[in-house]
Amino acid sequence: MINVNHLIRMFCLFLFTVVGYGFYNAYLPITDPVESNYVLSAVTMLKHNSWISPMIYDNVWYDKPPLTYWVLMITYKLFGISDFTSRIPNTLIAGISVSFIYHIVYRIKQSIPIAITSAILLMSTLQFWYISHAIITDGFLFFFSLATFGYAYLALEYHDRSAMVKAYAATGFAIITKGPIGLLLPGLILLLFTFVKALQSKDSKCKALLQEWRILFNPLGILVCLLIASPWYIAMYNMHGIDFILGFLGLHNVDRALVSEHPKFDVWYYYLIIVPIALLPWTPLLISKLRKLDWHHNFNQLSALWFFIIILFYSLVATKYLTYTLPAIIPCIIWTGEQLVSVLHNRFSDCKNSFAFIKLVLTPYIIFNLIFLIATFFDSSLSPTPLIISSILCLGSCIIITRRKTITKSTIMYLILPILCIYSAITITVPPILTSQSGIQFKPYLQKDIPTYIRHLLYLINLLYRHNANSSICRYKRRSTLD
Repeated sequence: MINVNHLIRMFCLFLFTVVGYGFYNAYLPITDPVESNYVLSAVTMLKHNSWISPMIYDNVWYDKPPLTYWVLMITYKLFGISDFTSRIPNTLIAGISVSFIYHIVYRIKQSIPIAITSAILLMSTLQFWYISHAIITDGFLFFFSLATFGYAYLALEYHDRSAMVKAYAATGFAIITKGPIGLLLPGLILLLFTFVKALQSKDSKCKALLQEWRILFNPLGILVCLLIASPWYIAMYNMHGIDFILGFLGLHNVDRALVSEHPKFDVWYYYLIIVPIALLPWTPLLISKLRKLDWHHNFNQLSALWFFIIILFYSLVATKYLTYTLPAIIPCIIWTGEQLVSVLHNRFSDCKNSFAFIKLVLTPYIIFNLIFLIATFFDSSLSPTPLIISSILCLGSCIIITRRKTITKSTIMYLILPILCIYSAITITVPPILTSQSGIQFKPYLQKDIPTYIRHLLYLINLLYRHNANSSICRYKRRSTLD
């Protein structure tokens, strides 16, 4: 049962993320070629009032489904076209993802500390921070994948049919965010998980498998998924026919899987390098947790399938991007949250645990900050000052933690606030790099004047100010007359 405190925590995590991530977004220019493709598509679709067919350079193109474009179009309608407004959707979905992982982890683990810690770890993980600032589809796909993962586990573990309907709804939105992959990967993983559960059953294996499938293949859930995902695909086929099938499913899905767009990255070990970097600064904590996991637990079995199948699939695909495997970190974040809570709880029980805290948390934490600080000295256009300040705050925070005699609720804040300072310092530092890659194609569309929405708001504020000012003058004159 969700209570008011639960909702307050979710809102605070959302607000904390949006403010922390939205900081300095106005000074991050749109970059070529990926970000500018998304914003140019949204701008072109607005120009032609095309809410069905994705367009760019006044032509229809079949690169991605429309959800990301729709959100950008609505944002531009409300707030105008700018670098800042272009990043609003991904900042908001990041806040929603952080608050939602708290909710879903609480449902799974029934532990507020683990749920809050998992949310904060997600917010402070390098790959999630990067993708939440970028204008791409992967932030939205991550949220829907998280919902699919969480609700599907709850449905299969507790035979909760309503949770499976929610998982299917999330899958429907994933399909109109990224395409068929939004269904194929989660579907394959969950199907394999039902086999694993059935094989461990003490009763008849076939009977147990059929029981799992009755939960997995929920008719209402399948209907909800179809109602969400199919209208756009049907409309596109009716409008463009075989060109849509060949362009979207053929060129932008099958061909990318078979022919690499970036041959130099098409190596089998690509994601073995990316994933440990993606989880920084918490990678050592995850490794220490994996060494003592109970692999007989259903949650850990589903998590392992989720992680390894996603990594294996994208390792086999020819085209590789560092953003593709973002959904794979979902179980890693939860495992790491459990481990951090355990380490903090045992921090002062003996010297061994104290050393583990320094080795697994503080040392990687400091190294993570120093990597970015040192990098600024190799580019004269970058100012090291923000990162020097964040390094001092990071060091001070670590000293405070190591000197504390007890672990309180505020302890986690001594870890997280410096992390936000580090990311804020990086955000302040990187504009010169982004400007060199900025979307020159996008600049003609930037609105120099104030959007109508904002202009009307300012006009109303001005009227209220004048009204209050006139009222004050009248009251002053009346008082003067009476005196």
